[in-house]
Amino acid sequence: MRFFPLLRFLLVFCVFFSAFALFSQPVLIGTSSGLYQLESGDQLKPLLPGVDVRKILHAGSHWYFLTSEGVLASRDLVNFEPRNTGLPVKTLKIYDGSQKSFIKEIQELKDLEFDPHNPLNMVTATKDYVFLSTDGGLSWRNEGSPINFPSIKAVAVSSQPRLQLFVSHTIRGPHVKTAGLSNANWQALAGDLAQSCPTLRADELSDIVIAKTAAGQQIWAANSFLPNVYRYLETSSQFEARYSGKADFAAYDSLMVRGDEVLFVTDGAVMRLGPDGTVSRADTETRFVQRVGGLLDTQLKTVWHPALSGRPLALSELWLVSFHDQKPYRQMAEARNGLYLRTGFVVEEDSRAEYDAFSRDRNLNMLTVDIKDDYGRLRYIPNDPLVKSISRTVNPLDLESFVADMKAQGRYLVARIVVFKDQHLYNYSGGRYAVWDNATGKPWQGYQNVRREVEVPQDPPAGSALRDSSSLLPEGDAAALADAARAGSAPRTQVVTERQYYEEFWVDPYSEIVWEYNIAIAREIIARGFDEVQFDYIRFPTDGVNLDKATYRWRDSGMDMESALMSFLRYAREHVEAPIGIDIYGANGWYRSGVRTGQDVELLSRYVDVILPMFYPSHFEQTFMAFEPAVLRPYRIYYLGTLRNHYMARKQVVVRPWVQAFFINVRYDREFYNPNYVNLQVDGVRYAVNQGMTFWNNSGRYDDIPVLLTLPDGRLTGPNTSPDTPRQP
Repeated sequence: MRFFPLLRFLLVFCVFFSAFALFSQPVLIGTSSGLYQLESGDQLKPLLPGVDVRKILHAGSHWYFLTSEGVLASRDLVNFEPRNTGLPVKTLKIYDGSQKSFIKEIQELKDLEFDPHNPLNMVTATKDYVFLSTDGGLSWRNEGSPINFPSIKAVAVSSQPRLQLFVSHTIRGPHVKTAGLSNANWQALAGDLAQSCPTLRADELSDIVIAKTAAGQQIWAANSFLPNVYRYLETSSQFEARYSGKADFAAYDSLMVRGDEVLFVTDGAVMRLGPDGTVSRADTETRFVQRVGGLLDTQLKTVWHPALSGRPLALSELWLVSFHDQKPYRQMAEARNGLYLRTGFVVEEDSRAEYDAFSRDRNLNMLTVDIKDDYGRLRYIPNDPLVKSISRTVNPLDLESFVADMKAQGRYLVARIVVFKDQHLYNYSGGRYAVWDNATGKPWQGYQNVRREVEVPQDPPAGSALRDSSSLLPEGDAAALADAARAGSAPRTQVVTERQYYEEFWVDPYSEIVWEYNIAIAREIIARGFDEVQFDYIRFPTDGVNLDKATYRWRDSGMDMESALMSFLRYAREHVEAPIGIDIYGANGWYRSGVRTGQDVELLSRYVDVILPMFYPSHFEQTFMAFEPAVLRPYRIYYLGTLRNHYMARKQVVVRPWVQAFFINVRYDREFYNPNYVNLQVDGVRYAVNQGMTFWNNSGRYDDIPVLLTLPDGRLTGPNTSPDTPRQP
């Protein structure tokens, strides 16, 4: 009989001890500048200073941290051990103006999760590949990717009923793979998954989380850019929507399963999805996160609380809930709306006055002009010794007079500097800085093969244009021409293939001398009165059937496209005391990918204040976002694209899209281009984040742009479209 009271005592003791252990665990705060312990009186005790801590996990006897230094583990929160063996390393080049050095960092990790059934199983991912560990992060194995296209966002792992890896791919949607099988492939997951556009695949999942339950496990997911939360049904291997909001856009991230509810973060709040399928604000959790964010002079990233109001809390991506602007030049770049003009349009005072009057009429407060153009020609007379020694100046601006005129009119001046497409620097010093052609041993230039008919005369004489030009043709076509000529046949035509070279001349993005030259221009132009520098062609070449022959002689060991651009922009950030903007492809602003160009928004936003995506509707596939009513396509692209870019950059930059103010002869434009086409783009930007825009028309014809309806601070009010035009995507 005494056995039962003893058993009861032991059970009570175990419950009490477990609760004590839980409540005695620390409250941890991860920020962009370190890991802290939250103590009584809202005091923050530094535990790991100088490290960007993005996610906190507690598994078994260990803490695990997703950081700027990769994966770190700790038993006691005093000693922190790197657990990165097998993870890829990125090499950044540091240049001080005379010497170069290198730093190595673990390639940006997108997510970190452990198996709820066996915490020794862990999974992480770069944008390119998924990595699995079965020993608590001591070693990692590359498990590949659903497609050879860099766009991974989130991962998860479970060993029940077998070891499976889940991944969210921006382009291809969610996939699953059974680990440990030699012939295992990634399999697409289906279900009730939302799409931004009927022509696209399932929209990106921001997070996938697996939680152990009494009945086994639950798997949940949410969209990055749509208000949807999903439950994964293992019996059918499909996702089922458990909550679908009505908004056209919403940022959901960082799911946490807690009993019968699911928490997630969104703009300004922690939200709760209840068992009845309704979503409400989690007030206690929101207040806690915002209170902690208010204690910091840096960006709050993640929290781990053992028992907030008696229940655990583990959330990341907390820039959504409590954003902290850490960039000193970002604010002055906001609410700028203006034109791009080639420098020739503003050299003469009469032309300048005409465009200035136009800008006043349209309520524009910004002007972007070429300072170094698409051919590398400088458009001002430099004073800087390095710039003077290298540059070629053509039809220059009277810089001081121009700046004085524009400042008198209240114009914000942006200097467009074309960086890595530069014909002058390409030819300078015998092609020393050019991208190199490893087949010809000469500077590389991209070309396409064009087939056309030419007349083949009888017995062309030696030295004729036909015979001489045959040496420029591909070998097979030249031989065919020669055979026809030797046959002595009557004149006829022959289809030949000719090389048609692109008028693009690329310099090596890995070259620190190329960096130094461009940054010297940027520094001088800011010192002489411009407000902002804007780097265009901040990318690698993308066009040419001979692209595989392009080599980079300045590339140092361990560097790739992204590290080249990151290294250049890091150098720029250290030397330019003004807002820095970069132009990027529209697709790189829409998708979480830097494929082909190195333009990865998440990485490059570390260093710049402004990103200018080229969301030109004419440049996308003509079916992209063209569902009915098709007239709204420009609005949809700019509204959703601007928002996607804004959140991919984690709000760190001003998103100031280029707006298409020109007609191009493609199917959609032939049917729909008119002034309202431009107005719809304006409204798309306004209804998104309303941080500004730049109109592009290379010919300087801006008759199609509207009078902007603006507030005194330059932000748009409106709308600009006709009341009869629907404005919802």
